[in-house]
Amino acid sequence: MLKWIFAFLMLPGLAFAQDTVRLKVLSFNIWYGGDQVSFASVIAAIKLADADIVGLQEPDGRTLEIAAAAGYPYADTRRHILSKYPLFDSDVGVTTSMAAPPYSIAGLNPDAVHVWAMVAPGRVVAVANTHLTSDPYGPELLRDGASADEVLANEAETRVPEAQALIDGLGPVAAAGVPVLLTGDFNTPSALDGGPVAWPVSGMLDTARLRDTFRTAHPDSVAVPGHTWTPGRPWPMVPAGETAGRIDYVYAANATVVESILVGEPGNPAVGLSVAPWPSDHRAVLSTVDVVPAEAPALVTTEPRPVVAGGSFVIRAHMPGGGPWTAVVVAPGADWTTGVLIGIADVDLADRPTLRLSTMGLAVGSYDAVLIRPGADTGVEVARHRFSVIPADRRAQIAATFPVVPGGDIALRFSGAAGFKLDWVGVYRKGEMSVYNYLGFAYTGARHEGDLVFPAAELYEDLTPGDYELRLLLDDAYQVQAVGAFTVQ
Repeated sequence: MLKWIFAFLMLPGLAFAQDTVRLKVLSFNIWYGGDQVSFASVIAAIKLADADIVGLQEPDGRTLEIAAAAGYPYADTRRHILSKYPLFDSDVGVTTSMAAPPYSIAGLNPDAVHVWAMVAPGRVVAVANTHLTSDPYGPELLRDGASADEVLANEAETRVPEAQALIDGLGPVAAAGVPVLLTGDFNTPSALDGGPVAWPVSGMLDTARLRDTFRTAHPDSVAVPGHTWTPGRPWPMVPAGETAGRIDYVYAANATVVESILVGEPGNPAVGLSVAPWPSDHRAVLSTVDVVPAEAPALVTTEPRPVVAGGSFVIRAHMPGGGPWTAVVVAPGADWTTGVLIGIADVDLADRPTLRLSTMGLAVGSYDAVLIRPGADTGVEVARHRFSVIPADRRAQIAATFPVVPGGDIALRFSGAAGFKLDWVGVYRKGEMSVYNYLGFAYTGARHEGDLVFPAAELYEDLTPGDYELRLLLDDAYQVQAVGAFTVQ
């Protein structure tokens, strides 16, 4: 036991009370699942960077696979974040709002943009990861003759609302003095880099206390431009007229920037770390910051997400002050004082912050793990986290739930979805060969199961009488998880 305690105390970045923790943070767009050049090089780049926290863009459903291959014990599939430290959701862990959020916070409730990373015992930082809309791309509009006013109008229509959604979610956390780390491919330059357009997103984030770590470390944008787009697309070539710029960032609030470098292709003197072949059409940004983590609230999470029937899952908990904790599993949204299915009571947090349970007795469906502060009578609920049990064959399903008529909405139900950030439903003609030829799409809200109404107004064309398909696809990619046929009468 003493040997274990000593090893724990020697963990990198471990801190107590008001101690400073040094964190390395990587933002990495891996280019459509990392398959375009070399998936092995994606893993090599992440290992070389050796970041404590990694924000991935375009993982195409491979976040858990990347975490395992790169040696990260914790991963958040709703935000595509890898971490060396335990992660806890900032809310119940599922999308509860039926309103479609901006692309920048897809799969999340507007007030739950961040995840908590416990970087020291009982101490946390807020971490978020994003990807803003890529097209129309401002620098290319300028290249093609658009005026500065036209480009700013495009920014106001596309990326400004997406940035505002991030600020609405993260701004109050930063204003409370909590360290906030935000990674992402923002698909827009920074006003700090000069040029003919005062790019608005960077100014919005700065006003919200979120600082551009690379430009903080390298204030001279002429001497150190820091371009992340594009390293040359190793295959096949840089398209004619391609623009170059800095569009990938690590932002931080309530943090001191120590260093920030680019990770990219070999032979480039502007790159601090390199891998051959470089696997992406973006360079990555690796920033080192010092933070004083905040005291953690009551937290509970379940892993994995989802759970396969017949397997097991863990409940990980934190109780402020290190007091004892009780956790029970109930039906989603149920009162924990009635209908408890399984649980454990009065656990010493110092002895066991994590509990592994079996799925035996839990039918396929959704459940809540409820964290309770023990009390003289029944105790008090302080946090809950939703998880799903899916069939052992992992079979997903999707189907229209009501007849569809010309000009009518499409009501559907899906189950067994992976629950990744950008899982989506596409409407196709029956037997359509090209996965690109969808007639409309909608995101699932990163849910494992649920109902969705697809508005007819959001289809690219009216559905005439005939046969069609609903396809459940994985994480903004084209891997079909389930197909459900329907007929327009």
